[in-house]
Amino acid sequence: MAISTKPFHPLDAENNRRYKVTDGQSPQLAWNYSDDLSAHDWAGYLRIPETGNYTFRIQVDDNGFIEIDGKKVVEVTGSNASTSREASLELKKGFHYAKFHHENLAVPEEIAGYPNAAQFESFVNGERIRLKDIDAPENIMSRVEANKLLGYYMGSVDYVTVPTSEADDIWKLFGDKAFQEMAGKQTCATRLSIALSRYGFNLSGSKYPDGSPASNNVENLGWSSATLNAGNSTPPGKHIIMSAEVLSGFLKSRIMKDLGCPNPDYVAPDDYSTPQEGDIVIFGDSLHVGLCPGDNQSAGSFLSGGVWLLYRSTLDLEL
Repeated sequence: MAISTKPFHPLDAENNRRYKVTDGQSPQLAWNYSDDLSAHDWAGYLRIPETGNYTFRIQVDDNGFIEIDGKKVVEVTGSNASTSREASLELKKGFHYAKFHHENLAVPEEIAGYPNAAQFESFVNGERIRLKDIDAPENIMSRVEANKLLGYYMGSVDYVTVPTSEADDIWKLFGDKAFQEMAGKQTCATRLSIALSRYGFNLSGSKYPDGSPASNNVENLGWSSATLNAGNSTPPGKHIIMSAEVLSGFLKSRIMKDLGCPNPDYVAPDDYSTPQEGDIVIFGDSLHVGLCPGDNQSAGSFLSGGVWLLYRSTLDLEL
């Protein structure tokens, strides 16, 4: 991780195990007599608690500006004595990257006998600004790979395409024998197993808490394995895990461990409090497992247990 300069981070970065949000600089310089003509610069994140209109004000001697999301919001130019300017801006809930700049100029010749002074004070909605620093993680998967995995779930076995009322259609993907044997059984783990297998993850070797085998070789059951290989898996996929409890444990101990992130980013769904367009998450516990875009959680029915942020588009943005 490194101190971030990305233009925006969602507010749930405060709850994400892989982010680190700390107090940063305070872009303030109280009025004082000074002949220091060096520039002052501050940078960090504004914490915006709710989407809305925010008023920014600076009081400067001689000049300076506030820049948010790469755009100047309020600016004072030229030679000034404790001059104030303000402007309003609509901001989305979250952390917005901001820069603050101040310059103290030499006393003009026509008033050369007066002492020089410097000042830069910044406010948002009347409160003095204090910035945040954010150490931001890398995405667990690239945009291409995360969307590839999601594509094997969405439009095929997700809960919008195959709602709970039609869940037996999941068993039909394995043929008539599977449908006859499994009709009425829970399908969340099987749905996710199909997507994981299509992507190329090997689901063999899982065990129930008592140590008995939990990975089912569908060919040994007399079922078709064709649906597991719709992504041309190499080697071909043969196994599914039908237990949410087992698959959620397998995610943590095998799949996410191999991806470098064995522990969920968010301990509970409520911690993933500001889902964004461009997020792709995988989640699970003994109740339910699934995969979905952050802004379309109905595709996974509902979030349950720990949540891993496989990909977040804001982590790829640049100013």
